[in-house]
Amino acid sequence: MMNNRKYIIFLFALGIILTVASCRKQYKATEQDMANYGWFLFEKAAINSDYTESKSWFLESINEDTTYMDGYNGLGWSFGKLTDLDSSIYYFEKGLNFSESIYDTTNIRYEIWAGLCFASNANGQDSIAIIWGDSLIDALTGGLTSTTWIFSHNNINGNNIINHLDLRITMAASHFAEGEFSNSVTQMQTILSALSSTTTFNPDVNSVSGRSELAVWIDSLQTILSTQ
Repeated sequence: MMNNRKYIIFLFALGIILTVASCRKQYKATEQDMANYGWFLFEKAAINSDYTESKSWFLESINEDTTYMDGYNGLGWSFGKLTDLDSSIYYFEKGLNFSESIYDTTNIRYEIWAGLCFASNANGQDSIAIIWGDSLIDALTGGLTSTTWIFSHNNINGNNIINHLDLRITMAASHFAEGEFSNSVTQMQTILSALSSTTTFNPDVNSVSGRSELAVWIDSLQTILSTQ
């Protein structure tokens, strides 16, 4: 009798276990999960400048969903950090073909425009860098949002924060490279005004000495902003 009771209890317990096991659903990582982990690795990678792992996770993200915009955004930034500029530009541009996810908490298009400005400038495509930079600046100054911008995936230590001032100094350099010295000065004045609230910077770009002064200031501000 006792053995029968134990057997019945055993069967009852086994039934509960099997029921719970059958109800448990296996979780499958989504393209967003993969991209989020890619961004975690990207932010962490700033410590040792190794962005290969983040690149791999963003690739997994777009393999899961070939229309996931933030996956392309992450690939653009990762390849940019790896100095593979052609791949960076390719993935940024491809990402612009898609729409943001309803779950995105930041403006992905802004980040792609900024990334394209930086990558194009570094790749010697200054006229294109200006176009992408203007796209972001026009959106920021269009009255629909703040006139400032900050990259949402800066490194976890808070060093070398990428923001709208980095965008403007890049545009100042590209305008200078294109011989558009007055436009370069305008960008510099905006940066200096943001840093010191006022500026009298206005070199005579019609003279060789004035253009040399502008070049020195661009180089100096690039160094200063890269450490902030």
